Amino acid sequence: MLSKKALLNFLPLILIILLASILRLLWLDKVPTAIGGDELTYIINAKALYLTGTDISGTWNPLSGFIFKYPAYTLPQAELPYLLLAPVVGATGFSLFDARITYAILSILTVLMMYLVAKELFSKEIGIIAGFIAAINPWFIYIGRTDYETSPAIFFFLLGLYVLLKAKGKRIYLSIPFLYFAFYSYIATKLAFIPFVLLACFYSWYFVNKKKYLKEYLIVFLASLFLVVIFAASFIFKVSSSPSRLGEILNPNDPAIIKQVDQIRKLSIQTPFTGVFENKITMYFRIVLTKLFKSFASDYLFVYGDNFFSILRNGMFYVLDAFFLLIGFAASYANKRKAFWFILAMTLIGTIPQILHTADTGNMVIHLSLMFPFLIIFIAAGIWEVIKIFKNKYYFYGSIAVTVLLYSFLILNFMNIYFFQFTLQDYFDFHVRPLAKYTSLAKQNGGEIIIYSNKSSDIFKKYLFYSNNYNKDTYLYVRKIYKSNTFTFENIKFLGCDNTIDPTKTSDTIIYDFECGNLSKDYPHLALSRLSDGGQNYEIFNDKICKSFSLKPYPSGITIGDFSIENMNAQRFCETYVTSH
Repeated sequence: MLSKKALLNFLPLILIILLASILRLLWLDKVPTAIGGDELTYIINAKALYLTGTDISGTWNPLSGFIFKYPAYTLPQAELPYLLLAPVVGATGFSLFDARITYAILSILTVLMMYLVAKELFSKEIGIIAGFIAAINPWFIYIGRTDYETSPAIFFFLLGLYVLLKAKGKRIYLSIPFLYFAFYSYIATKLAFIPFVLLACFYSWYFVNKKKYLKEYLIVFLASLFLVVIFAASFIFKVSSSPSRLGEILNPNDPAIIKQVDQIRKLSIQTPFTGVFENKITMYFRIVLTKLFKSFASDYLFVYGDNFFSILRNGMFYVLDAFFLLIGFAASYANKRKAFWFILAMTLIGTIPQILHTADTGNMVIHLSLMFPFLIIFIAAGIWEVIKIFKNKYYFYGSIAVTVLLYSFLILNFMNIYFFQFTLQDYFDFHVRPLAKYTSLAKQNGGEIIIYSNKSSDIFKKYLFYSNNYNKDTYLYVRKIYKSNTFTFENIKFLGCDNTIDPTKTSDTIIYDFECGNLSKDYPHLALSRLSDGGQNYEIFNDKICKSFSLKPYPSGITIGDFSIENMNAQRFCETYVTSH
């Protein structure tokens, strides 16, 4: 058993892990309120993998994923998530909690890795602070409650880095499997993989181990390079039948760059300098520099984020972090210059997936995820630099208390936005979730149900998840549906848009996607409406479920408990989500 002294020594870290757990697990069965398309691709194929050893279509197996073949009906995605998710989502029924608990745990473990890496690079005190900042970081909380690939990728990148920094002799080889897991975890960070490994190996060999274990570090690097060569060869020799994503990598011959150059030249008075300053190479570097500087824009990082982050009233970091980041940047340079240059270089490497992703200069935060852990280390160094100014014991602990108090206010503000404002928006295609619930209720009532939508195949897949209708009894049936490309499941038809239908000429329940456009006439109907403004998402004709209940003209009075949609009885569901028109 741990002694009292040892327990007190680990108490700050224990409290930080507990805090990280609360922020990632609280209401995880309800928030985020729905499953996004990329998330569902992993989840439903992980379930299929557990049940059948293949993907949902029966044409892919996990071993082929390691040679970069991908499931049917998907673009090339990360290869490892299917295996990470399969044990939990395979052994349980579909639910938001079971789907996301694996990555939430990895996000909690990432907080531990932040402590360990910062401790190795600086000190235990900075490690504790880095763990605390990672535990409460808005982006780490947000992404750790989803099934997007960045959570396992960051965890394994940091774990591989920690082993390289800490291990001696042949134990350095233990980093190889963790680095491989990092490579297989997220397709975007593959671009940063070799620079990351090269720098980590060099720093660990030259500065940490004083030029010892060169052979071991070389083997780690060569093993990493070998994996990248295999990956590149899989596309060159077209191992996968899936469309290649190589075209998403920014290069001077990108059609978007050529188009921009042509437009600028047409709008310019022609001089001998036009071709010198306006060409594919200059445009390429202009885009690269634009994306680099936008990645570090203060308003972007600390105020509003981007559309992927979706919070919009809070950045990926807190405003207070900006103050400590500047101090940490200067203090690290002054006090620990080797570590400063290493962390700065790792931060820049973390921007590579964003900088080299197409000619679009808009930010995509998930592509920048690898740089965030290193910014957090700078922030932690800044906080410690401020705290340690106070030599008096009372002032020292008082400064810690004030810092914790300020961050507590910022955490509560973020959680208020995240739980009580973000939930009312239609993120992750939330509107499909009440549609799936209504369809499940209508299915039990008998009769045929016809859903018209321009996203019928996507709605079908999400219906399988929300209704928990993909299991050992139905997987062969679902496989036939995908092979025939006709999405009819029992008494439910998922069809494309058709605004010529006349709901009065049938007794079938018809659900019509509002994005399909207006019908020829305004027929009497109920609706599934948006929580934010009451606008209609789906019109319901020939309803047999909700018409006897007291329906509202628009959704109102929504609480967190109302996002347990799958557990609602018919009356509560109808009176919460179905509106009269």
